[in-house]
Order: sequence, then structure tokens, then C-alpha cells
Amino acid sequence: MSETTPDTLPKRFLLEASLEEVAAMLPAIGRAMVGISGGGTTHERIGVIAAAPCTAETLRIQGEQHDSELALARVVRVIGDRSSTMRGKSYPRFEFKDAADVTLMSVTAMDGAELYDEAVRAHVGTVLESPPRPDLPPTDQQPEADAGNAALEALRDSGGQVEIGFGEAGARQVWRGQVEEVKGVMGYANIIRPDFHLHLRGGSVTGFRRTEAGLAALDAQGAETGLVLRPLDAAAEAALASFG
Repeated sequence: MSETTPDTLPKRFLLEASLEEVAAMLPAIGRAMVGISGGGTTHERIGVIAAAPCTAETLRIQGEQHDSELALARVVRVIGDRSSTMRGKSYPRFEFKDAADVTLMSVTAMDGAELYDEAVRAHVGTVLESPPRPDLPPTDQQPEADAGNAALEALRDSGGQVEIGFGEAGARQVWRGQVEEVKGVMGYANIIRPDFHLHLRGGSVTGFRRTEAGLAALDAQGAETGLVLRPLDAAAEAALASFG
């Protein structure tokens, strides 16, 4: 384990810590963004993590703005990354990785590096090369042609309350509220709120299937993408009635 100070922490490193120890770090980093991505969907919750209980099977991330869980059977390592900056501000993160080096879930410190560095300092392991910043994959599709965008716009117009959930590879989280605005930017339909970001790649949702959990988004092959819309009131139910 490396002996480090905040000024000498590497940009990217293996965390030498058990999953239980990593879970204990999460409430200590201040306001955080928990992100899950896959199948053209990126789902991010933002707020203070009140608790992160961890068992042998599951990590749960809880708080007023958080409702997430990660099945731990696929997690083989946790990476610390301090390389991301935007407009001069640092956004360090934890990356929960599987055996193929796919990020199952990320937890990003939104209030800068000080609290994050304090949490990880005693657990800095092997220094790793920093990959390019993980921006959203480019797309030539327009979000307006996407069934997911149409459903989000119908929810916006209805003023109804909805649960937007997303699950991928054992990671899952939800957001509940009113869709107030849908922005089309760079081929994505986006919901941008202080507590929630949704980025939906144009062309990634071709339709929906009605299930017990709600309306499950489908890709071009008819497989479920992991995105689920569940109406919470009559207005949202009416808005989504024609989608599945």
C-alpha cells in the first residue's frame, strides 16, 4: 500500500480495500453522483449519500436523492480515478469493475477532491494508466426519432409523476418525480435536474413492452435495454398508455 499525501495521490489507482471498506468511504465524500450506463442509457442520481450498507451479496446506496443497489458477485476490483476535471474543478470517482474491466457502477464526488482524497488516502494501491475521459459515445441518430424520447416528452406534457428506473449487469437505481424538460443535445434526449440526469441515445429505444415493473424499453432486436418507465399517477398512466 502506498504512503501518500493529497498532493501526491496518483490520478488513477487500484483501491486496496475490501468492498465493505469501499462502501464505508462513500458517505464520506459529500455530494455524489451514482451512475449506471448500458444499452444507450446513462442514469445518474446526484445528492448526499446518507448510508451505503454492504453485505456479501449487495451494496446499497441510500439517501434523500439516492436509491441504488449493486450485486457484488461480478465486482472484481474498485478503481480510484482523480483524472477528471471540468472548468478547473476536480471530479474524482470510484469505478466498480467486472472481470472484463467494464464499469458496473461509478460514484463521483461532486464537491471536489478534498473529502475524496481523505477517504481513499490509506488505500492507494497499484498506480494505473489514465484512459481517455469516458464521454457519452457519439451517435448520428436524432433523439426526436427515438421512442424513448417520445415517451419522455409525453410524460413532460402530462405533468404526471413517474418512476424512471435503469438496471444493467446487477446494478440498478431509480428516480421518481415529474419530467419538467427534455433536451435534445448531440443525438441524446436528456433530462437534467439537480438530483437526476438521464441521457438516452437516439435510436437506442425502438418501443416498449408492458411488464409488471412498468414499461420496459426495447432495442432494435426487441431485447429489453434495462430502462423502465413506471407511471405513479393517472396523468402519467394516460401519457404512457399508447406506448405499450
